[in-house]
Amino acid sequence: MAVDRLRVSRYVLPMTQETYSLPESCASYLINGDDSGISETEKAEIDSFLERDYMKGFSAVSCSDESYFVHHNDSNNGLAGNVLDYTFLRAD
Repeated sequence: MAVDRLRVSRYVLPMTQETYSLPESCASYLINGDDSGISETEKAEIDSFLERDYMKGFSAVSCSDESYFVHHNDSNNGLAGNVLDYTFLRAD
C-alpha cells in the first residue's frame, strides 16, 4: 500500500494509492461514470468490486495506456480477457 501526499493550498492531504487490473471495457465507467459502453453484467461485476470493504473511499483516477491479456482479473470474475491497470486514490 503506497501513501502519497497531495498538496491542497497550504495543507498536505495524505493519500493512499492502490492499483488493480480490471477489464479494459470498463475504463469509461470507472474513470468517468459513463456506463453506456458496457453490459449490465459487466456493470454489476464492477459495482460488486467497488462495494468491497477494502475499496471504501477509493476513486479511480487513471488507467494505463496499454492493455494486456490475463487469465483472470482483480474483480475475480473468473474470465480471461484484456485488462488495464487502474489507479485508485483515497484520502486518509
